[in-house]
Amino acid sequence: MKRALIPVTTLLMLFVVTPVIAAPAAKIPFTSEVNIGFGSVSLGKEWTTEEGIYHFKGAISEGTAEIHSILGDMSGTMMMVHDLALDLNTGHGQCHGKFVLTVAGMGTFEGSEHGTHIITDAHYISGGLVAKGTGMFEGLKMMALYEGEIFTVDTHQEVVAEMEGTLLSPKG
Repeated sequence: MKRALIPVTTLLMLFVVTPVIAAPAAKIPFTSEVNIGFGSVSLGKEWTTEEGIYHFKGAISEGTAEIHSILGDMSGTMMMVHDLALDLNTGHGQCHGKFVLTVAGMGTFEGSEHGTHIITDAHYISGGLVAKGTGMFEGLKMMALYEGEIFTVDTHQEVVAEMEGTLLSPKG
């Protein structure tokens, strides 16, 4: 009798704990429009190699973001510190960096992004990002893909991109 009691107790514990562990995260879809002044705070270090590879490291850019989801529409600011290596011979390059998306009075999403640059008739960008929430967004994880273009306006460059992604909440 003692032998059967231990497995039954263990089985009861699994029935109690498993729903908590296995509860699926809530998935909240969102879209966003982002407008960033490339290198608007600082261009960082930039150089071109003899092979025609343009690099910049530590560029600091800032701009605005409009976020749309079932949680409502939110406006925020975005600050990025990023690097780029672009082959001027082919027009193809890779970028990566860290960012903070701030919604005043609510919190932030802080994370990293990685993308590609392709220059043909225009300067196209695309990639993905992942971030964790703070403040009212504590516990949320942002995952998104982005696409956009870089335009030259007067003497500076503007990044205009659209994001589509999911906010994951472990609370289900």
